[in-house]
Amino acid sequence: MENITLVLIIVFMALAVGLLMIFYLKSQKTENIENAFKVIAAQVLEEKNSSLTKENIERVNVVLEPFKEQIKELNHQISDLKKEQAVAKESFKNEVSKVIEQTSKISIDAENLTTALKGDSKKQGSWGEMVLEKTLEESGLRLGKDYQLQQSFRNTKGELLIPDAVIYLPGERNIIIDSKVSLKSYKAYIDSDNETKKDEALKNHITSLKDHIKNLNSKGYNHIEKLNPPDYILIFVPLESALSLALTSDWDLQRLAMQNQIAFVTPTNLIAILRMAESLWKLDAQNENASNIAKRAGHLIDKFSGLNDDLENIGKYLNLAGKAFDAADNKLSSGKGNLFDQIKELEALGAKSKKLISKK
Repeated sequence: MENITLVLIIVFMALAVGLLMIFYLKSQKTENIENAFKVIAAQVLEEKNSSLTKENIERVNVVLEPFKEQIKELNHQISDLKKEQAVAKESFKNEVSKVIEQTSKISIDAENLTTALKGDSKKQGSWGEMVLEKTLEESGLRLGKDYQLQQSFRNTKGELLIPDAVIYLPGERNIIIDSKVSLKSYKAYIDSDNETKKDEALKNHITSLKDHIKNLNSKGYNHIEKLNPPDYILIFVPLESALSLALTSDWDLQRLAMQNQIAFVTPTNLIAILRMAESLWKLDAQNENASNIAKRAGHLIDKFSGLNDDLENIGKYLNLAGKAFDAADNKLSSGKGNLFDQIKELEALGAKSKKLISKK
């Protein structure tokens, strides 16, 4: 009896333990399932949010893409504009530097050569021609096309004229330059320490320049065959100081020159004049291109107008052809008393033919 009771107790305990184990395992399984669902739900939500975020970003990118392209193009334009401005500034800087360099170089050479001269008028003339030639070479103008040196001409009296330089301008205009200025008196002025002698040398220097004006005016440069009258005749004085001294001492010298359509130039302002001449040639070339474009546009408009007239005529003829076709069709098959209807009536009356006629 005691043994049976013990066995029953053991069985009940085993059952209790088993039930407890089953309950524990069930609760663990449920918790695992819940955790799994939570993980899956979190993943789904995360993927959904990621998908929505990605989709929104794509939509925003689609909207912003044209603006991005416009901003990119604008940046390119700004960059190109900055480059063009930089090039223009550099070009202007180079041009200014070039003019300064040329002026400085010519002035230094002129002063050095003047110091070396001993008062020989022939040497002075050759030196003036040399400085003039060097100035022209540095100007950017083309020898043989934009200017000529020592070219022979005849005036209307048949007299031989050989100007030191002729600058050609657009519109068959020109400027004549003479460089045969005597600086003998000016040299005597700067070499003398005696005031009386300096005054006399200065008067002789001014008189020499006035005589040069009268001499040029008498040569008849305004009446050269095969050359239009020059806009101006320029007297090239290779030394700035020589011209400045004369003009400040006697302003009547300038008045006399202007009355005879003559002007004094030095290496400095001659460079500026030659630069203007170069700009005029460039502008003339641009105007010629613009004129050619305008002519070409006129031809294009004329051709278009002719083509338009031809198309209108074609339309008229097609309209007439259409009307003629409708009239023929009306007589043949569609109009009252047309041929097909009359043939049918003949057939109905007994007319026979080898071919069957019918409307198409």
